[in-house]
Amino acid sequence: MVIDPRFGHGRPVVAANRVAVKAITDLWEAGESVEDIAYDFDMTPEQVDALCRAVVRLAA
Repeated sequence: MVIDPRFGHGRPVVAANRVAVKAITDLWEAGESVEDIAYDFDMTPEQVDALCRAVVRLAA
């Protein structure tokens, strides 16, 4: 995860594919499976799970 004004208008994005973290976490919070999200964004389910868990920890 990176925060860089050149990508995502300074909002957090996944470094490997520049997908907005919020796009991933929004799908996860809506009940989309980790496997489906991973497939949609060319990530592994483990990466998606770790990202979502990190966001939840940071928000707490």
